[in-house]
Amino acid sequence: MKKDTIDFINKHNLQFFGAVNASISHELKNILAIISETAGFLDDLTQLSKQGKKFELSMLENCSNSIVEEIERGFDTIRQMNKFAHSVDDSIKTISIADTLALTVKLSSFLSYAKKVRLDENSADDITITTSPFLLQNLIYKTLRALYRAMDAKDELTIEYSGKEFSYITLDFSSKSLLDLKNFPDEKINNVADALKTEFIITDTGLKLNIQRTNDTLTAALTD
Repeated sequence: MKKDTIDFINKHNLQFFGAVNASISHELKNILAIISETAGFLDDLTQLSKQGKKFELSMLENCSNSIVEEIERGFDTIRQMNKFAHSVDDSIKTISIADTLALTVKLSSFLSYAKKVRLDENSADDITITTSPFLLQNLIYKTLRALYRAMDAKDELTIEYSGKEFSYITLDFSSKSLLDLKNFPDEKINNVADALKTEFIITDTGLKLNIQRTNDTLTAALTD
């Protein structure tokens, strides 16, 4: 693998890292805004109580429940952020496809135009792949982003994976409506796909990624 290709991948990964962290910070900002608004409403109820005015106790309960829910959502967001941050710990690693998909789908859900995603529970038993965890997340994230933009607002994306008995894995992204993916993948995404030895198969309602389960070229380049 050429040095300029490695330099491009590193730059592309840095841009990906920044984009994901920006979406995470926006999610956390929304959570804090809701908590702040609810706290303000609690203060209004406190003032009413001080003035001897009556109000439904259920209003307090609703406020309390809302704050608890948002705090838990904040903790969950931070957990995903930490998992994502640790994706760069190892340049090459044997990873679970199920775990990688679950994390990347969660990260993509912070996008304002994200759609509903269903990870098919009927997929084959979990499959492992030896690759660059961060680079693979990058490719899946960019794929999800393109699909979200092409999908109808109420459409649902289904993701299946297979290939346990083969030298490659297949990630199958499908929707219920026709999708216009004629501009996908672009040159940048193609470079990432080439590094991961990935083949794109575009269909009318989605796409498939065939990814080699071992990649000696990438391993040598990133561990040299």
